[in-house]
Amino acid sequence: MQTLISTPPEAAQPITSASVPVASQTIAAIPVRSRTARAHVVIARILLGGVTLQIFFAGLGVFGVSSFLPHMILGTLVILGSLALPLVAWRGHLGATLQRRSWLVFGLMILQGLLIDAGRIVPLVAAFHPVNAMLLVLLVASMARITRDRNLA
Repeated sequence: MQTLISTPPEAAQPITSASVPVASQTIAAIPVRSRTARAHVVIARILLGGVTLQIFFAGLGVFGVSSFLPHMILGTLVILGSLALPLVAWRGHLGATLQRRSWLVFGLMILQGLLIDAGRIVPLVAAFHPVNAMLLVLLVASMARITRDRNLA
């Protein structure tokens, strides 16, 4: 994402590195209507839908309607698909904050699978699996909103 340094409206003047002190500057994002920004939004929304479906499949397994197999299969696909989010953000130069959040989503997805494996050794650790899922929902939802508002508005 392209960014520029802007000053508050009351101090509007041409900005040069020597004329404006750093403390009075704010970083503002320029709206970018790029394919990459749109792709990032679509991927974030697909991941949000995938995580929501994962929670549904987990509920089916918990209440005995079906086995946990759909949850496990879709979980693998969601984890693999989450790698696309930081790669698109990185290749599209969508901004450091969005790139960090995208990598954080991927890292939390990897952690999600590891929590189940570690839970087989220490059952208490598996209890963090749904907590991490909640963090994933919040992060992906907020990231999709930020991406939409700043880049496509």
